[in-house]
Amino acid sequence: MKNPSLGSLTLLFATSCAGPPVAELSHPESSQLFDLLDTGQDGSLSPFEALDALLVISKEGALTREALGAFLSEHAEEELAEGRELFEMGDSDRDGKLVLDELPRGFASMMSSLDTDGDGAVTWSEFRLAHIETSELMARGEGAELYAELVEEIGEPVRLEGAPVDLVEELREFDVDGDGTVTQEEIVQVIREELAGTTFEVTGELAIMQGVIGATTPSSVLELAFMNPEVRTIVLTNMPGSMDDVANVRAGRYIRQLGLDTHVPADSEVASGATDLFLAGKYRSAEPGARFGIHSWGGGPVVATDLPRDHEDHLLYLDYYEEMGIPGEFYWRTLSAAPAEGIHWMTEEELERFDFFTDEKPVLK
Repeated sequence: MKNPSLGSLTLLFATSCAGPPVAELSHPESSQLFDLLDTGQDGSLSPFEALDALLVISKEGALTREALGAFLSEHAEEELAEGRELFEMGDSDRDGKLVLDELPRGFASMMSSLDTDGDGAVTWSEFRLAHIETSELMARGEGAELYAELVEEIGEPVRLEGAPVDLVEELREFDVDGDGTVTQEEIVQVIREELAGTTFEVTGELAIMQGVIGATTPSSVLELAFMNPEVRTIVLTNMPGSMDDVANVRAGRYIRQLGLDTHVPADSEVASGATDLFLAGKYRSAEPGARFGIHSWGGGPVVATDLPRDHEDHLLYLDYYEEMGIPGEFYWRTLSAAPAEGIHWMTEEELERFDFFTDEKPVLK
């Protein structure tokens, strides 16, 4: 196998970006483009974030000023429409605001930081200015829900001492300061770290991958290949899934285009979007005991199983599986295997039926 290198990355970019140079953008357009490229939303832009975004944009054709302007405009319209749909889902009485006390606990916790005037409600004007799907808001929402569940089970304060035996280990993971008590802030901190994105630890020809797949994962894959051309195999270890299906598919396509292999060790579990990312490997293997989890997808007001089979929303993964040489039947199995909030651990028979492992195995060293 030819290892990924500067030449292969240059080719990957050049074949997508052929055309006349981009004209200088106006200041508003430049600011909007920077925000789009900054997938980590940290106010700084890495060359690999830029490369990832430009590869996406260039699929529409030559990188002209007009093409960039049209892409930015379409992206802004889609984000606004998705935000409006989510807002209206929470605005059940259609009074133009989300009353925090009337929302589910987790969603209310996410929305509370958007209540800029402190009146106990979030208006559309407040809502539309927020990045709703950021890991910070998700951490707050999930943290509030989990803490409430623990309070119902154990009482408040949530102490390790006297807690049910089956919860002690989980509580210990959340007890950040080690004082024997778990607070909501500690839970949010742990979840925030888990949602920070994927990381790679390079050891020889292996890249050990961990974390939740998110918006920064495609650029991280590009950076891995560029900065570590000796890497041949990505080893997925205990990866629960993804926060961004589109980014997940894009990262998988980069892995396949760069000719990288994938492997899961015996003591690891990969699930949801991480299972899909595993399928991108040129050669794919796993040790006995490795587990692969699948379930249906659901986001906002849309649940996959509510859509007809010919609905366009199914195409994201149907097209992806076809590119990866995985039977389309696998997609429909993920939808029936478990609901979005559940998980089904695949059987050996299922792994064989859906061609999860290739005959030639990655070289691990």
